[in-house]
Amino acid sequence: MRKIFLLRGAPGSGKSSFIARHHLQPYTISRDQIRLLLANLTYYYEEETDYLHQVIPRYANEQTERLVDYLVEEKMKRGETVIVDSTHVVSESIEHYKLWVDRYRYELFVVDLMYHKNLHNLLNRNEVRRQYDWVKPDVVREMYLTYKDNWRVPEWAHVINPSQMAKALSQKESNLDHFAHVIAIPDQVKEEDFPHVHISNFYFSFNNRFTEKYGTYRNVITIGKTEEEIVDKFYLPYFVFKFHHKHFLISAYPIRNELLDPIKKVKGIWTYSTGLVNLADFVMKVPQSRPQHVHQFNLSKLQADRLLHIW
Repeated sequence: MRKIFLLRGAPGSGKSSFIARHHLQPYTISRDQIRLLLANLTYYYEEETDYLHQVIPRYANEQTERLVDYLVEEKMKRGETVIVDSTHVVSESIEHYKLWVDRYRYELFVVDLMYHKNLHNLLNRNEVRRQYDWVKPDVVREMYLTYKDNWRVPEWAHVINPSQMAKALSQKESNLDHFAHVIAIPDQVKEEDFPHVHISNFYFSFNNRFTEKYGTYRNVITIGKTEEEIVDKFYLPYFVFKFHHKHFLISAYPIRNELLDPIKKVKGIWTYSTGLVNLADFVMKVPQSRPQHVHQFNLSKLQADRLLHIW
C-alpha cells in the first residue's frame, strides 16, 4: 500500500504527458515545477537555429533538490503514494531513496518511459515541445547515452512500463482458501479467550495484546484502528481476501465504495483501485455505502469481546 513511483526518462520521453494522461498531477512532485517556483524563466540562444528559447534556469538546482527531498519524505511519513517526475537515468538517483524506502516500509517502482525510445525520437520530440519544456539537444543526447549505460536499476526496485501503472496502483486480494478457518480477534477479547494460533488457520487482530503475542506470525495480520496505528506503527488499514469462493474486506470501520472502485475481476481474482487513497482515509468514521460493493467485516459488525469465525 505504501508505494513510491519514480518516472525515468530523458527530456522528450513523455513523462509530463504520462502524468497528464493518467490525471496524476495531484500526487506528483515535479522537479521542473519546483524550479519554476524558485526562479523565473530565462532565455537561451541556440546558435544553430538562430533562435531564443525560454528555458528553466539551472542555478536553482541545489535548492530544488532539498525541496524535493523534503516533500518526498513528508508524504512518505504519512504513508501517501508518491510520484516523482524527474529523469532518474542513473542508478544513484534511484539509490537516493533507499533510506526512506526502508524507514517507511515502501515499495519503489521505476516507471521506465525509455524502453521503446531512441535518440532520434527524443530529439524530434524535444524540438516540438512547447515553450520552456525545450531542452538543449546536447543535454538530451547526454541523458540518453547515460541511460543506455545505466539501464539496470537496484535489485530492490521494481521496473514497470507505463501500461503497468494501473496494476501497480491496485490492491489484489489474497486467496485464503487453503486455510481451514479465518478468525478475527476484536479489541476487547480477553487474553484467556485468545484462540490457539495454528498454522492451518488465518487470523485478523484488532487486539493490541494479541498482536504483541502473535503479530510476527505469517498467518496473523493486524488491522489498524487509528491513524496513528496505520501511519506510525505500520498496521494495515484493511485487508481484502478470498475465502471459500467469496470475496471479503476486513477493516476497523466501513470503507466506502468510492475508496475501492473500480473493482476488477480477472480469472476469479478481484483487485481494488485503492493506490491513490491516503492511508488515514481508511479510518474515517463515515456511514457505509448502500449497497456495499464487497462483503465487509469491521468492528461495528463484531461483538467487541467475542471471536468471529469467518466460514
